[in-house]
Amino acid sequence: MEHISSAFLATVASVTIASAASAQTTPGPNDGDPRLHGAGSSAVQEVVWDEINGLPIAYLPVGSGSGREAFRRITNQLPGQPTWDTVQFAFSETGTSANELSQYNMNVGSYGLKPIQVPKFVLPVALAYNPVYATQDGNQYRFRVNPAFAASTTQINGVNVGGLRLPRAAYCGIFNGTITNWNNAVLQTANGNLSLGDALDTSWSTVGAPIRLVGRMDRSGTTDIFTRAMKAHCDAILTEPINKYDTNAEVLPYARVAGAADFSSVRADTPYSLSSTAPVAGTTNMIGNQWYDVSTNSTPSVPGGLASNPQPGANGTGLFLMADGSSRVAAAIAAAPDIGTTRVVNGKVGYIGADFIVNAVSGNPNLHAAALNRPSAPGTWHLPSAAAATANLNPVLPPESSSTGSFFNFGTDVRDGITMARANPLSWYKVLSSMPAAHTGYPITGTSQMLLHTCYKPTNYPSIRKWLELNIGIPDDRFINATTGLMAQSNIGALPTPWRNAVNQTFILNSNQMSNGQRLGNLDLWMEAAGPTPDHCNVSTLPGETQPGM
Repeated sequence: MEHISSAFLATVASVTIASAASAQTTPGPNDGDPRLHGAGSSAVQEVVWDEINGLPIAYLPVGSGSGREAFRRITNQLPGQPTWDTVQFAFSETGTSANELSQYNMNVGSYGLKPIQVPKFVLPVALAYNPVYATQDGNQYRFRVNPAFAASTTQINGVNVGGLRLPRAAYCGIFNGTITNWNNAVLQTANGNLSLGDALDTSWSTVGAPIRLVGRMDRSGTTDIFTRAMKAHCDAILTEPINKYDTNAEVLPYARVAGAADFSSVRADTPYSLSSTAPVAGTTNMIGNQWYDVSTNSTPSVPGGLASNPQPGANGTGLFLMADGSSRVAAAIAAAPDIGTTRVVNGKVGYIGADFIVNAVSGNPNLHAAALNRPSAPGTWHLPSAAAATANLNPVLPPESSSTGSFFNFGTDVRDGITMARANPLSWYKVLSSMPAAHTGYPITGTSQMLLHTCYKPTNYPSIRKWLELNIGIPDDRFINATTGLMAQSNIGALPTPWRNAVNQTFILNSNQMSNGQRLGNLDLWMEAAGPTPDHCNVSTLPGETQPGM
């Protein structure tokens, strides 16, 4: 199985518009590859690859921003895939915007397609660290987790995942750059007043280990979930401007001023460049000028800015070391200690989808996860497990839904100018904005949205429908079991029952559910295979093809 997946916007190199007498044609694959093509989030790449194994689907983990870009274009946005002029689905932890929908309608809507944006995965974002913080004279020094802590705060499904405790004040300080050493008294107090240092490390009390931050170099939905949580959680305890996270964004706090670090020489479309216009989470700079090169296991620098890495024996700089994509963030954190000579330290910590930590099916054995609490229950600690992620979404209902997820139009519901309606793709993401304030489950949790079309070619439609039915339409215990299911084994939460019902009835079935005289299926939001006679797909056969539709 080649690890590439798809299902959101068919490939097209040359598209001929049908005559005015017929319906618009739909872009279709033009590279001789009959698989569905998809692109986007790297945070869910492992669970996506596992789910599509055996299906004619290919997926490229290029990051949420690049995935959405490919979704709304009919020109190639994916370097290395010259014939993928479009993709047929995408994944993004960041919701598509009104501006992006306008671009979609201009580029793709003329072909008779409607966009769908629905959550498919509930994603906890781990604060991940390497349990080996230093080496000296052949010894590995490991963070010490209090042996009195309950297994529920140190293990997921029976596997030790670390579980150093970081209360809100601690992680807000760490990721704002004000707590810069692991021997900080705040961290010791939070961990039962037990030193975090290895019992054999005689230098711990004096030099500890620097806290080194690791973040994403690309536009990232994981960054969006992380910055949304940092804004929501840290404003409550840090007086402005100490909290550098002013809003949620796919880009960390970064100041585009003369002399700032510019990573465009490493990745052309990086938002951390002086020429980028991508929105940032804050303008008080937290970006250093170094990045992790996995090919050489080194941290070279780029022009401008200040070093991310501390000097030997010093505290952390409070600036992010950058890494390109989730897999390289994982590799950077998991890398061996690299600063110093006799006593060589690591100390890196970063945010990453929990499917990369040690207990996950494809997890990294050198990535442990912190346990986090909530002010509403300071004595309750949560690990980034599937169950804790789903619990965070439980209080939130889909748009126009009853408590069971059935179609229920209860009148006008407008939030920040967005009408909460099933026919409005923006509403399926906007209703999730209350998740950071939820009082249950793991506190840094978001969803991975799947971007789809209403119409697919008859050869493609069975694949996309079967895939969705495995954990939404006709839930399969192999996928959604809270302990043994594929998603749980990847620390990915399944959608709660009301969400599965709403997605199934709205987008998979031609539903007969009624509310205020409106039949849900008549909204024409459900996916189908295009036929020779235009229907709600409103497409016809592409010239030179024998199959109509996507």
